[in-house]
Amino acid sequence: MTVVTILGVLATIAIGAYTRQIRKARKAEVIGDLSAITLRQKTFLSVNGHYASSARTEGASATYPTGSQVTATNGTEFHWEPEAGGYTGEGLGDGEYTRGGESMHGFDALRFMPEGGRSYCGYATTSGWGTDATDDEGADEPPEDGIGGLLFPRGTPEAESLYSRDWFYSYAICDFDLDGTYWALRTASYTSDINFTSFGEYAENE
Repeated sequence: MTVVTILGVLATIAIGAYTRQIRKARKAEVIGDLSAITLRQKTFLSVNGHYASSARTEGASATYPTGSQVTATNGTEFHWEPEAGGYTGEGLGDGEYTRGGESMHGFDALRFMPEGGRSYCGYATTSGWGTDATDDEGADEPPEDGIGGLLFPRGTPEAESLYSRDWFYSYAICDFDLDGTYWALRTASYTSDINFTSFGEYAENE
């Protein structure tokens, strides 16, 4: 019985360590994907004069794949479909965060696809023309709440300068332990850092 108990304890420790390593590896993949989106965005700006958006709203339902689709894979990979509306930006139209129409937006416009065409998280990127846009009606400020509000804080000239011109931010919604609680990894145009801060409703209880 003593031997069995010791083996059980060792197995529990080993499984926990293995699970942590798997999560660490998947987070590393997400960092690589967000870095790739940033590179694609900057290339897109140099060619088209503005960034691209994959979504006009924010949250687990605005990513591709959606948070519920990620959870439904039950820990396996979600395979991306180049024809899926969430990938092409179908239905985005022309308006706030999608100036120029949906044909100029979506992950297909950015030519972004995660390595191997699969992911464990949902991705989104949102962009705007900035408050200094020549056309006042086309001036886009980032959302004041959620991830956009966190990355582009209000209240000081220094903060407002971050979105006075073209801006974008990208994020990944993950649920590595499949408990329905999402973790958001995010980055923005004015920094190369990718943060793992837990905030608001996106708090992974690891």
